[in-house]
Amino acid sequence: MSGVPVEEARRRALAVREEIVAGLTSVGERNPAVAEPVTVAAKAEGLYADLADVSGQGVDDAFYDRQWTDGLPIVAPTEARVRAMLAFTDLDPFTVLGNMGPSWSTTTVHHVAVNAVMAGCRPEYFPVVLTGIQAILDPAFNLYGVQGTTNPAGVMLLVTGPIARELKINGGNNLFGQGWRANGTIGRAMRLCMINIGGGRPGVGDMSTLGNPNKWGSCIAENEGVSPWTPFHVERGFATEVSTVTAVATAAPQNVIEMSADPDAILDTLAGGLTSRGSNGTYFDQEPMIVISPVQARQLAAGGYDKPAIRRAVWERAKFELSRYHPTAARAIREWKARMVRIEGGREVAYPTVRPEDIGIIVAGGESGPHSAILATFNGTRLITRAIARSDGTAVGSVEEFRATEAGA
Repeated sequence: MSGVPVEEARRRALAVREEIVAGLTSVGERNPAVAEPVTVAAKAEGLYADLADVSGQGVDDAFYDRQWTDGLPIVAPTEARVRAMLAFTDLDPFTVLGNMGPSWSTTTVHHVAVNAVMAGCRPEYFPVVLTGIQAILDPAFNLYGVQGTTNPAGVMLLVTGPIARELKINGGNNLFGQGWRANGTIGRAMRLCMINIGGGRPGVGDMSTLGNPNKWGSCIAENEGVSPWTPFHVERGFATEVSTVTAVATAAPQNVIEMSADPDAILDTLAGGLTSRGSNGTYFDQEPMIVISPVQARQLAAGGYDKPAIRRAVWERAKFELSRYHPTAARAIREWKARMVRIEGGREVAYPTVRPEDIGIIVAGGESGPHSAILATFNGTRLITRAIARSDGTAVGSVEEFRATEAGA
């Protein structure tokens, strides 16, 4: 509604007023259009029964017709496949993880497993998917806003720690692109959950004007082996040997290239990308992430910069004057970035974040060029990091521990 004139917004609201009043005042009356409530277990049994009647291409057509897919072919979630997925968690399959917006549907471990199968995930990927779902259900992530916004933001997962290497999640060449089963299917599983559980379907629950390729699903790893600095999850208080998943509500990666090896030039370029005109970083109260390539990470480290110094330098250089914007845009910035707008030397300026510490930094990508990327996030969202762990909170060193537990049981 952000681009709708006031009178049009009023017209739309009044058009549904009677329906809202009727819904709020029809206590005890049953709407015949609403199906009788059924248990999650019963829904699961019904799903498997339905699958018995379709095979091959029929599965794809049946699921597509029901709007249960992202438009691509899926793997049929048979009972055996879902059971294999569930072997990689010690949570009861019908444990409720929360309610997923915009439909606010109950989200269970079983629901997530079904969608992970459909996405083509290997069973050992399930701990990452499940941890990612728990992260986006954190209220601070603002999934409802991400799902329903007109902005192109989607969900990206960042996996750090030993499990990223164990599962061969790509953090090197072409990490945002094709070619890696773990990256592709884990990211896709998140999107299918957001469609089938959360109700984020284009034009209905998902009102994105343009969308972006990241919304098919996105998952990357940090390239810890080539980084000159502390890993991302260790910066956030986790032990080196712990594996974590961070949910990022980002638009498509914005490539930034700087041909100079001079650290000041690199920092200026990163700052320019962080609050480029019209970007999410210009308008929103956000926690963005900067992905620095190994080449530029070495150049910055050689100049004496570590992550805290990079954050401070970029934060200072990325501030901008509101006077350069149209009054309508400036008003939006004042409202949406209120915590970042300040008066300095008689000038009204806005910073990219509240504090330099709110900027996430990882080293990732290949050795082939001086490219980095800005991941500008949606308004009011936060980077949510969770450890991959058992139901009692104990961190898991390897996903194989779940298989061993299942075998022991």
